[in-house]
Amino acid sequence: MYVQRLRSKHYASLALSLALAHGSVGQAKYKSVGNGMADISLDLNEDKHFKLDFIDISEHKRFLLKGTWTQESGNYILKFKKTKPDLGSLFSSNSGFQMPAKIADRKTLVFPSTQPGLMIWGIYCVRESA
Repeated sequence: MYVQRLRSKHYASLALSLALAHGSVGQAKYKSVGNGMADISLDLNEDKHFKLDFIDISEHKRFLLKGTWTQESGNYILKFKKTKPDLGSLFSSNSGFQMPAKIADRKTLVFPSTQPGLMIWGIYCVRESA
């Protein structure tokens, strides 16, 4: 009887772990590489919504930008809910690297879904999952 209850608890714990892991896995996640300027993460969720979480370390400010995304012709297309901040300044590279992200309009960013990383606020963000 004791062994059976122990197994039940173990399987329930395993099922919960799998459910939580499945719920947190999205289409893709981009995370900033260690730097002293900002902590940045871009999560493209399976429900076609995205979240760009940006923490400016020097000014102790946090920005959370949201919107929807689609995938078309090998590109991710992100449509932001708001026009602030300016996408051109947020996704431009001041490092001299030519990045393939394109600003389609004031609320829309397009970049290849096969890119291993993305420049956000001049900081390279590595793709962590597919």
